[in-house]
Amino acid sequence: MGEAAPAVALLRLALPLSLVAALAPEARADTNWSMRVRTVGDYLLSQQTPHGCIPDVPGGSRANQDSAMQYALVALAHACRVTTRDRFRRGLRSGIEWLAAGMEKRQKPWVGSWRHAYSTRPPYLALPTPPHADYDDGRGSTTASALFAYLVYLYRHCTGDAPFVLKVRPHVRAALDFTLEHNLGNNDLFHNGWLRSRGTARWQRDPMHDATTQAAAYLGLRAGYRLLGHVRYSRAAERLAKTIDESFFDPRRGAFGLARDSRGRLVPPDDSCRAYHVQGYLAWVFGIRRETRDAIRWLKARHAPDGTFRRKRSDTPYVLPAAAFCLGSARLGLYASDRQQARRWLRDYALTPKGAVREAATRNSPTPSHLTGWVVAACLGANAFPTEEPQLVP
Repeated sequence: MGEAAPAVALLRLALPLSLVAALAPEARADTNWSMRVRTVGDYLLSQQTPHGCIPDVPGGSRANQDSAMQYALVALAHACRVTTRDRFRRGLRSGIEWLAAGMEKRQKPWVGSWRHAYSTRPPYLALPTPPHADYDDGRGSTTASALFAYLVYLYRHCTGDAPFVLKVRPHVRAALDFTLEHNLGNNDLFHNGWLRSRGTARWQRDPMHDATTQAAAYLGLRAGYRLLGHVRYSRAAERLAKTIDESFFDPRRGAFGLARDSRGRLVPPDDSCRAYHVQGYLAWVFGIRRETRDAIRWLKARHAPDGTFRRKRSDTPYVLPAAAFCLGSARLGLYASDRQQARRWLRDYALTPKGAVREAATRNSPTPSHLTGWVVAACLGANAFPTEEPQLVP
C-alpha cells in the first residue's frame, strides 16, 4: 500500500503534464500565455459564488443568459488543462454542479433543459428574460443543453475524474435527449429553443436556425457520444455535418450565412461582429472542407493591419472576431502569421490586468464573462475536440 500511493500521485501528475505538451506550438512558444490564462482563471474564480455560479458580467444579477456562464467555464477548463492548478478543476466542477442542479428534472416536456437566465443569488431562481422583442421569456435552448455535455467532456479530458463524470452522465443524457426530441427539425438542423409570446402562457419553438446553434449542437453531440457511447448522438452529428454547408454556406459571397429564418431563407453574411464570429466558429467546429476554407479566407479579407477584423478604420474593433479567426484558422492550419498578429492584439488589448476580457478595444468597454472562454481557447490554439488529433491542411 505504501508503494502504490506515490505511483498514483505520479500518474495524476503525468496526465496534466501530457496535456501541456499537447498545446499548439504557437501557444507553447509564448511563455507568457500560461501566466495570462492563470490570471483569467483566477478572475473567473473571484466572480464565482460558493455554489459555482458565475455572473454574466462582474457583479451582475443574471447568470447563463445565452449560455454565457457555460462559455466562461470553457476558460476554466483550459486554465485547468495548461496550468494543472487544482483550484481551476474545483471551479470547473463546481460550475458544472451548479448547472446540473438547475436542470429541469421533473416538468415534462422540459426535462434536460434550462431556463434562459437565472439569478446569481441563492436560491438561483429563473429570471424571465426577453430573448427577442416580441417575447417575454425563453427556455429549452439547444446551445445550453449541448454545451453542458461539451463541458463534461472537457472536464473528463482535463482531469480524468471518472467518478464525477459518472455522477453527471444522467444529466448529459437528459440534455442531449431533450435536444434531439424537441429541438431537431425535419431538415436535420436544430431550432434555437423555445419562446413565450408577451401576454401569454404558451411556449412555441423558435422557428430560427442560427448557424452558431448548429455549431454548439455538434460540439454537444460529439461530446455526448464520447461520454455515453450512444450511437444516436453520433448519427445526429454526422447528419448535421453533412447538411451544414448546403444549409448555411452562401457561395455568392463565399461565407456562411447567419441563420435560416422562419421561412427557411438564408440570412446572408454581412460586415457585423456576429457574421465574423460565425465564420471562425464553424471552421473550428466542423474542420477542413472547401466551405470552411472559403469562410476563413472571407474573414481574413477583413483583417486590419493592427490585427483586428473590420472593414473600415472607423469601425469598432471587437474582440470576438479576432478570437474566432484564431480558432478557425488554427483548426484549418491556415494564415499562421495573421493568426499570430491577432493573438498579439488579443493579448495587448482584450485582456485587462485583472484577467477580465473586454468586449471591444474602447474606453470603458464591458467585460462579459462569456468572452473569456473564446479568448483563452483562441490564444492557446485549443482543438475543439482535444482527445482527437488535429487535422492539417495538406
